[in-house]
Amino acid sequence: MTDRPSSERTLAASPEQAWVDELIDDWAEMGEFVDADPAECDRLVLECARELAADPDGALACRWTMGLLLGLLYRGTRPEEDMAAAAFDAAQAADRALRPLPCAHQEHPYQGDLTAEAWCFAEVLRELGGGEPVPWATLPRDEWLCPRNVAGYARVVMESLRAGSADDVPPFLSFEDQYEMVGLTAILEGYPLSRTYDVAWDLLLVASRLQEAEGDDLAGSVLAAAAVTWYVEAEADGTVDVQELLDALTVAFERALGLLDATTCTHDGHPELPRDSTETLAAGMYLASAPGRAAYEKWPEEWAIPLDTAVCPAFVAATAEDSLRRLRNTP
Repeated sequence: MTDRPSSERTLAASPEQAWVDELIDDWAEMGEFVDADPAECDRLVLECARELAADPDGALACRWTMGLLLGLLYRGTRPEEDMAAAAFDAAQAADRALRPLPCAHQEHPYQGDLTAEAWCFAEVLRELGGGEPVPWATLPRDEWLCPRNVAGYARVVMESLRAGSADDVPPFLSFEDQYEMVGLTAILEGYPLSRTYDVAWDLLLVASRLQEAEGDDLAGSVLAAAAVTWYVEAEADGTVDVQELLDALTVAFERALGLLDATTCTHDGHPELPRDSTETLAAGMYLASAPGRAAYEKWPEEWAIPLDTAVCPAFVAATAEDSLRRLRNTP
């Protein structure tokens, strides 16, 4: 990494920066402990909002904005009205203060894949504050600290809280779905997060979502439930109480098949689903909502099935039928 300007070196060594470093550690822990101590997580979100609102174009605006983003990712599923209002107002103040400032960059990090990158923001913030480089990238510091980039992330916060308030940011999976996907992915990988109270219960939520899905959201819900079916098939050995889950998934897939008209397919053929259950889960989570589908169209993953195929009724019906066969063969 190149040397930072003297003003930034001073900032990184200041007591104020040391305080921010402690907060970054707290933000990073929220993904694991948000359900164990929601009041503490709420306090951290409100603290970010207060600090950002008090100095929306200050030297630490990037840290406060990113901290606010992290906090809402973990608490965005159920933000209190006062918390949501404070976060929105602070982000709006930062956007108004920073967006008009000059910039020579062609692009900024906020225009990337938020869902893939958001869970590494704590490490990004540590490096921006003078810590060790993150292992997966060499950060373009000037782009991250650019006022226009901070303003862009502020608008992401605004859009996450009030859809339609910042339609110039790239589409992204809702914070609620991102939060759920991280927890489900950890279960499928065999290492549930500490916030996972009961594996079978969390997976039942996927079946429940499929039981309620309709229209364009149905395809994604089928794919997500298919990924859970593969997990159930592998784990039906008594280590996880799956009978209720088996029953719920069976009912949900049967219902889905009744809603799908495979005769409308115009494709010559369909690709297979990704072999990795977590990849199929991710595709399903994206495809199960309109914002997710908009983000899916820009997804850089090589294994991602083309959108028109992924939502094809014949392809979705075949996936549901395969899942039902697996469930009925599960002891």
